[in-house]
Amino acid sequence: MQQTEFQAKEEKLDLRKTISKYLYKWPWFIASMFVFIIGAYIYLRYSVPQYQSKTTLKFDKKTNDLSSALADLDNLGIGLGNADELKSEAAVVNSRPILMQVVKNLNLNVEYFNAGEFKDWQLFAGAPITAKILTYNKKKFVSSQYTIAKIKGDEFTLQNEQKGNVTGRFNIPVKLDFGTVVLQRNSTLIPKSEYKIIFWNPIEKVKKLEKTIQVSLPDEKAMLMEISLIASLPEKSEAILNEVTKQYNLDGQRDKNLQAQNTQEFIDKRLEVITKDLSGVENQKEDFQNRNRIVDLQAQAELALQNTSENTKVLLQQQAQLDLLNSLAAEAQKGNSQLMPSNLGLNPSLEQSISQYNLLLISRNKTLKQATNENPAVIEMNREIASLKNIIRDNINEQKQTVQTGIAQLQNQITSSNNVIEKVPGQSKIYRGIERQQNLKEQLFLFLLQKREENAINLSVDVPKAKIVNPAFTEDIPVSPKKDIIFLGAFLLGILIPFAIFYVLFMLDDKIYSREDIKARSSLGVLVDIPSLKDNENHLVQKNDFSELAEAFRVLVSNLKFVLPVKNSAKVIMVTSSVKGEGKTLVSVNLALTIANKNGRALLIGSDIRNPQIQRYDNEPTKRKGLTEFLYDDSVDVEELIHTSITNPSCDVIYAGAIPPNPQELLSNGRYQKLIEQMSSQYAYIIIDSAPLMLVSDTLSIADTADATLYVVRSGVSKNILIDFANDLVRDSKLTNVSFVVNDVSKRAGGYGYNYSYGYGYSQTKDKSSWWKKIFKS
Repeated sequence: MQQTEFQAKEEKLDLRKTISKYLYKWPWFIASMFVFIIGAYIYLRYSVPQYQSKTTLKFDKKTNDLSSALADLDNLGIGLGNADELKSEAAVVNSRPILMQVVKNLNLNVEYFNAGEFKDWQLFAGAPITAKILTYNKKKFVSSQYTIAKIKGDEFTLQNEQKGNVTGRFNIPVKLDFGTVVLQRNSTLIPKSEYKIIFWNPIEKVKKLEKTIQVSLPDEKAMLMEISLIASLPEKSEAILNEVTKQYNLDGQRDKNLQAQNTQEFIDKRLEVITKDLSGVENQKEDFQNRNRIVDLQAQAELALQNTSENTKVLLQQQAQLDLLNSLAAEAQKGNSQLMPSNLGLNPSLEQSISQYNLLLISRNKTLKQATNENPAVIEMNREIASLKNIIRDNINEQKQTVQTGIAQLQNQITSSNNVIEKVPGQSKIYRGIERQQNLKEQLFLFLLQKREENAINLSVDVPKAKIVNPAFTEDIPVSPKKDIIFLGAFLLGILIPFAIFYVLFMLDDKIYSREDIKARSSLGVLVDIPSLKDNENHLVQKNDFSELAEAFRVLVSNLKFVLPVKNSAKVIMVTSSVKGEGKTLVSVNLALTIANKNGRALLIGSDIRNPQIQRYDNEPTKRKGLTEFLYDDSVDVEELIHTSITNPSCDVIYAGAIPPNPQELLSNGRYQKLIEQMSSQYAYIIIDSAPLMLVSDTLSIADTADATLYVVRSGVSKNILIDFANDLVRDSKLTNVSFVVNDVSKRAGGYGYNYSYGYGYSQTKDKSSWWKKIFKS
């Protein structure tokens, strides 16, 4: 249970350490967020807001019965059959012919701008100077920008950086590089700044509208269509959407009128034929009555006709329908490029097939305006048209056979009845035959007149293809740039970018910063953390010193008592490191000054004879004999080498001396061990300032003389691999009784959030650095 709690505590401390690393860099996060928020503000300040404009259309269901037009004129518009047809209409709304008409009507291929200091402002309504393209070169012309450089009376000067200046007059055509334009001036408005005009090729403007105009179906069952446009000028967007819906309805009205006109032409042709036939039958009847002097045959044939009247009535209807079917069959034999007459009162399935054929033919003709006969869509439509035409022919033939069969049956019944009335004069038969022909032609004539009137009403009433539910309107809030999202994104980027940078830096950082880093890689103890010192601070522990440096070395001395063995002779402490620059000399000197006292003198021996550094801390640097001379010359008396420290009289020093050419041989000749043995009886502590272990092997030659080894690492300088190097030395028994000393530890341990502070209130100096230096100090 205790082990589990300890592991949980370890994880908690690691998490705290990780968070502290980033919290210590808070000035960079604040600066990053400030920069990004300022950048977002500048972007929002000078970006052009984009607004969304919308309009909504509603479609009616399709009606195929033209006779309903007499009862309800509201149903004369062209409806849609299902949601699939609604989707196809969405493509028609955004088709190039409609958009080209919109560009022409609104003159969208000319744009106007007032130049600003940082951005240009587009104008639409109320532009002081307007222009119109009269002619242009389609091959070379894409877009061209001109600036009105000068206006004097009715004269103006157009300036183009690449093409030079052009002078012209208002309301008079001017020839430019791409074509001919005419400029008009609104005398009530004057350009307030530099005025720019951009001329576009209408085709390019249509392509742009194709991409920007969006058509969606919010509710297919309700037959609704929403058309939207995102742009910087709401009034321009609304004008475009209103013009799109207008042109779409006009296009639908033209399609409806085309079908009605074709039906009208067919009915007129049939009326001409029926009128001639009816006139011939009436003349035949008149001639028969005159020749046979017949006044009234009704009384004579009343009894006989009573039995055949119903059959005759039905026969007339069947013959009239057969006549229509014959005429329609003749129309069906024509090619697949003409519309067929519809709504003639025939079989509903036949009427439906004819209506589908006409609609598909109109759709194919529309597609051919933008495509060729090799287009897959056109080929598919031609196949469907031919298929529908075959179905219509087969349906007509089936109905003809049915009608002919009925006529044959009726004629047989009439013949049977006529055989009964043998006494009726032959004139009556002829007379009734003529009347039947007359009635047949009259019924067909009246029927065609009725259909012509219905078709005329359908042609004259302009009902829009789609009802405008919501005229074009613009949302008050711009769709871009979104202020809240931009600022939120800037805030998040201000946090994430420095976080990512520091994350990479921390991942690549392999330096030691605190004792926690050492504990994570080694089982050796850490005796003390030496605080970081500034260049202007005293690097030596003084008498009656209560600075953080002095307190740190007092802690080191206290901790050494638990490490050093109990012995009567001097306790030898060797101070070393992996590489130079880690502060071993600083530790050696200050340890000697701190540990030396009246009851126990201390001796500091500068054993780094390759690169001696103890002289840096000497107030009176002079050339003195030292360790090198003792190791080299047997006649040198050790008493000549000992110098008493001015800082602490209880501390003596043996300097390294001259730099020899063979330091390794001198340290391993045995005289160094004799020196330690000789001095052990005179001092309580002997501190050895040795050479770095990773660079040379000098220290290993004298390591056997030490009772304890202080291995110095420098916070923010020493790398983790040096801990592994020290571990290997201990594991190979090259060093014994090793403890770490962490040097140059900042108050936050190199940014990791561990505040090491000594002095316990004794420090008399304060950091007088400016506040911004404190903030950005790492």
